[in-house]
Amino acid sequence: MRAYLTAILCGAAIILAGCGSAKDDSDAVVAPAPTPAPDAPAGASSAGPASLVVTCAPPFTRDATPATLAAVFGRENVIPETVAGPEGTQINVTAIYPNDPARRIEIIFRNEEARTDLSAVMINAPESQWTGPGGIGMGDTIAEVQAANGGVFNVMGFQWDYGGFVSDWQGGRLDDVDGCRATVRLSPAGENLPADIVGDAVEPASDLPAMRAVQPRVTSFGIGWSPAT
Repeated sequence: MRAYLTAILCGAAIILAGCGSAKDDSDAVVAPAPTPAPDAPAGASSAGPASLVVTCAPPFTRDATPATLAAVFGRENVIPETVAGPEGTQINVTAIYPNDPARRIEIIFRNEEARTDLSAVMINAPESQWTGPGGIGMGDTIAEVQAANGGVFNVMGFQWDYGGFVSDWQGGRLDDVDGCRATVRLSPAGENLPADIVGDAVEPASDLPAMRAVQPRVTSFGIGWSPAT
């Protein structure tokens, strides 16, 4: 499961929320790319879908493209951007509602130049009104995420590059289905954490008393598609 998650997080460059240190997330700078979004097909809507929900279903399927997204959200709301990635890299993403924190989402394509082969959809803004698989939303508690999953899951230890990302849904409702799974990152309250929930050598369970004691909440979520076979 760790290998699966790493492929999504780093291979797909979902480091908008976290391939730098958890303490450094606010340092990412978003800069518009000069390339305009592709024209939307006839009949494209600028209003977007009736509800702000991210699931492993249209319009967020593996074969989605900027054009198909523009058909749903409106061409003016689907904008290519370059964002800061891990270790000083720059990542090409496609932002939907780029200037509206309540609705902004970020799309990562494995083929960054052609923007094909959708790898992930991530929501990172604290003000976000989006919900994800199982109804997960920004600020949800670890207990609420466990309820959405229908069982205990494991989290990568806090305070490192991938700290707080769910590493294993343990076969729950948020686990992989046909190559797509929920991606969730939780952040604890405070920085003075017990050693058994810190670092890359541990993957504590969501019901561990030490985990519950630091009151982790969702600070990033979305979906991740594994590479097409």
